[in-house]
Amino acid sequence: FQLPPGTRFTAPSREWGLEMKKSFTHALQDTGLVVVELGFADPKSHFMLELIEAMGYTPDTHSSTHGALWDVTYTPSPKVGSARSHGVGEFAWHTDGSFEARPQRYFGLHIVHPDKLGGGIFRVLPADELVAALHPQSAETLLRTELDLQVPAEFYKGRETNKGRLLDRDPTTGKYLLRFRRDILPSADPAANAAVEELNSLLDSPAAKGWRFPDDVFKENVVFLMDNARFLHMRTETLDKRRLLRRVRFHGRP
Repeated sequence: FQLPPGTRFTAPSREWGLEMKKSFTHALQDTGLVVVELGFADPKSHFMLELIEAMGYTPDTHSSTHGALWDVTYTPSPKVGSARSHGVGEFAWHTDGSFEARPQRYFGLHIVHPDKLGGGIFRVLPADELVAALHPQSAETLLRTELDLQVPAEFYKGRETNKGRLLDRDPTTGKYLLRFRRDILPSADPAANAAVEELNSLLDSPAAKGWRFPDDVFKENVVFLMDNARFLHMRTETLDKRRLLRRVRFHGRP
């Protein structure tokens, strides 16, 4: 996998990085992906939040008990209902906040400590590629059918379900926008169930490998910004229990 041209940057200092906000914004809107290698220490991931706000976006609180930043790391004794990101198992294809009434359009990751034992591999899959493999009737069903989406316990904010369509199209670019997490998708509509089952089958197939970022990109002290609706992402089993990513989800500009 090669990063699209104009998506990889270096920020020698915090000030320099913030000055580059227009370039980052253009890359995020054009390709859905920004990779920034930091040339300064930022153990608390403050720069990622500052940059997102400087670009004109609004960070979202993770849940009813957490702020905007969220540690994606192994927790030895997770509480009941804790997030999957606190375990070491594989986290299958999904988009962040797929169960929300209004899913966050983007997310950011600051790689504090990558998995150095060969696990925790982060992959992405363009929504356009996935939809192109769907039967046209299934794609049309997902474009027009609202489903009842179950809210996982760890993300509860007062509602147990939300309604939403899995598939949409960007009115400006025509690109497909997707929300997906397999365990939140009950439906009473047979056609919708069949379309979701086809989607699941495609994601289970060996062909759905997506893109793996090379180790010289997915490395310590790199910030990723990604369009959450244009890419699904997944993580393989974590082998290094010190692996630590810090995540933020954010909405598009008003």
